[in-house]
Amino acid sequence: MEATEHESTLEHALDVAKENAKQARRLLQHARAKLETGDVSPERVAQLEELLRTAEEDLARVAREQ
Repeated sequence: MEATEHESTLEHALDVAKENAKQARRLLQHARAKLETGDVSPERVAQLEELLRTAEEDLARVAREQ
């Protein structure tokens, strides 16, 4: 993540939450593609789906607090 100057802690938290959700989406997409080839287990995909849900919930929470 790039170093940026934030006016507030909430702005920083929002940037972090956005990046976390983006990364979780990327990991899940990659795992789903690998699931089709048998390189990733269904359990791992389920873990990453939960990670994405958590990241999206956090993003929504931080956005509400802005």
